[in-house]
Amino acid sequence: MEYQGNISFSPGAKDFKKITPVRGFDRVDPNNARQNNYVWSMEEMGDYIYVGTARNIVHSLLRYISEILGSEIPVPPELEPEVVDDSGEIWRYHKSGRQGWERVYKAPPESMNIGFRFMKRYTTPKGETALYAAALTPLNPNLLILKSTDGTNWYPLDSGITGYSARYMTEHKGKLYMGALPFLGMGETLLFASEDPEGEGWQLVDVAGEPGKNPRGSIDLILSYNDHLYVGTVQPNGFEIWRTLGELPEKDNWKLVVDQGAGDARNEHPWSIAVFRDHIYVGTAIEAVVFSANPEQDIVPPKGFDLIRIDKDDNWELVVGGPPVVPTNPTTGTRGQPLSGYPSGFGNISNAYCWQLQPFGNQLYLGTFSWSVLIPPFLPLLPDILQILLPMLGRTGADNIDLGREELAEMKGILKKPNVRKLLEYLACFVMKLGYRVFGFDLWKTQDGVHWEAVSLNGLGNPYNYGIRMLFVSEEEKLYLGTANPFQGCEVWVKGRP
Repeated sequence: MEYQGNISFSPGAKDFKKITPVRGFDRVDPNNARQNNYVWSMEEMGDYIYVGTARNIVHSLLRYISEILGSEIPVPPELEPEVVDDSGEIWRYHKSGRQGWERVYKAPPESMNIGFRFMKRYTTPKGETALYAAALTPLNPNLLILKSTDGTNWYPLDSGITGYSARYMTEHKGKLYMGALPFLGMGETLLFASEDPEGEGWQLVDVAGEPGKNPRGSIDLILSYNDHLYVGTVQPNGFEIWRTLGELPEKDNWKLVVDQGAGDARNEHPWSIAVFRDHIYVGTAIEAVVFSANPEQDIVPPKGFDLIRIDKDDNWELVVGGPPVVPTNPTTGTRGQPLSGYPSGFGNISNAYCWQLQPFGNQLYLGTFSWSVLIPPFLPLLPDILQILLPMLGRTGADNIDLGREELAEMKGILKKPNVRKLLEYLACFVMKLGYRVFGFDLWKTQDGVHWEAVSLNGLGNPYNYGIRMLFVSEEEKLYLGTANPFQGCEVWVKGRP
């Protein structure tokens, strides 16, 4: 599994330096380090960069799917920890680099906290500066937020909010705004604001007004820009972008800017957002590669992400994207041809998420999630997985295919043959050897938002880095890059001033 090469596709990748000698941070306990899969959140305070991790994400997702199906989906050995520990952690790094990584928080098991999805530094009107870390608690629908004023002592706040997590927080007109989310899929529009999360708590923003004048769907994104608050929401027919008509969010005083997934219903989530050269850029995603946010569809074919941009007059245009998989007719604009000339996912169907967008200097960086490296470990398990899924197809049908008892019995017999499993094991090894130079996330950059240059197309030389989960610019004008790596543990890289 270990791979040390640094095969990149642009000289620009050489400007990045890895600052995690041990993947997953933990020098003492390799099993614990490996379970720090994602750099799920990142923020700075004082002399330190703080990272909130996500634990055993693929492993947890398989367990969740197994519960839904009522049958246990097998876990590849490469993704199975020796001793499972799902308790999220927070680590910090001295910006000077003279100290190693230091763990400053470990979630207690009873909190059912698998990691910290977002972290924000915020100063109250009374002058108190603190870090706020929003957790994901799959078994506890009470939104957990931790607070720290010194970076070493963390304690939970009683948010009083029903929700499993939050993906974004932003400061707007002196207040901190946040959207509460369901565990998976779509939920209510729950937008909260606070001037002091500990002293005054959170206030629900009322959007339960007239249809067409208020956001709908759970809130994935929040952005403060040009004296307006923007939110990105999930809908069955594709994501939506809304903005306030005034400076503050008020009921019946919102404008719909983008709807129906910008022309493709498979653009379910708006999962990244950034302002660059007077445009708002929004990157899309499917719920979980092939699992849809639409409760009526469940499993859908994979597709690459799309990227759009919105100008100061609320006009949107396609930057990256091909022919829509499920065409829609947006009321807010026309899909058109991609300005960049690139189809969805930059032409790579495994680029399922545009996970991060971050301006840095005079360039905009884009980081993806690419699932291709997951193919080899799951190939040998295909007979076991199909043994579970085939009866479901026989009962319910899929894509107009109705499998009868005889067909099911024949297929099960074929799958049970030892030579089939052996063949798949050889095939998995072959695919891994064939793909190790191109597996891993993509990192792209642009100077004008239209013409893009690939910085790396293989996880900065590590094919097991399947996603860029964080791009963060510090006050010292350094770009920090945090990876998602469910095989070995996450990595952090840094690039100096532009």
